[in-house]
Amino acid sequence: MSAKIIALANTAGGSGKTTLAHALSVAMVEYGKKTLLIDMDPRGSLTFRVGREGQRLSLADFLAGTPLRSEDLDSLQERIDFIAADSRVGFGYTISELSTVVENLPKDYDLVVIDTPSDINAGLIAAVAIADLTLIPYSQTIHHMRGIAQILGLERKGLSRLIQIGEDTEHAKECAQWEHLDSRVERSDEIERAALTTTSVLTVAKNSVIAAQIRECAYSALELLEMD
Repeated sequence: MSAKIIALANTAGGSGKTTLAHALSVAMVEYGKKTLLIDMDPRGSLTFRVGREGQRLSLADFLAGTPLRSEDLDSLQERIDFIAADSRVGFGYTISELSTVVENLPKDYDLVVIDTPSDINAGLIAAVAIADLTLIPYSQTIHHMRGIAQILGLERKGLSRLIQIGEDTEHAKECAQWEHLDSRVERSDEIERAALTTTSVLTVAKNSVIAAQIRECAYSALELLEMD
């Protein structure tokens, strides 16, 4: 069976997209799912975050046709495999080329989790187009609401669900029009502590409320994909 694909997406900055892509991938491994995490953002924030900046090969090389071998997959200490990004990732490839990379992975995975760019570029469009589930993290700001609308306006083959970050604001009623995962994620000091390391909050504060909320989000996603 081919891997299910989850894309984390929001065109507004500060949505928590990269943090959640990392943490949800770790939660999926805790649930027994073999998981590959891919950074598709040319800025490489996730690549830097997990301590893999400056790799010899990046996703850009594989999109350009370089064969992806098992030894090219980085194994992180949290038991997820990883493909790094660099500044070339956002340019000059197609949905078909991304599909080819994912369909010809040298290992068998249950899940592929993609951290997308915040700009509407080839990477974002391709990731959302091939995803079985697009997760859109947001806090209730006008910029994040605009980002939600932009993501939902892209052509998608799969499901879409929102993940609320933080408390309700004056925009709660407007946000209620969109479908959400069963769990939200609060803001927490543990997230800031984890950002000082190369590991996720599930490792830094595994028994915290925020870690439990992220696990609930992961399980909700697995239910939607009928993988629970």
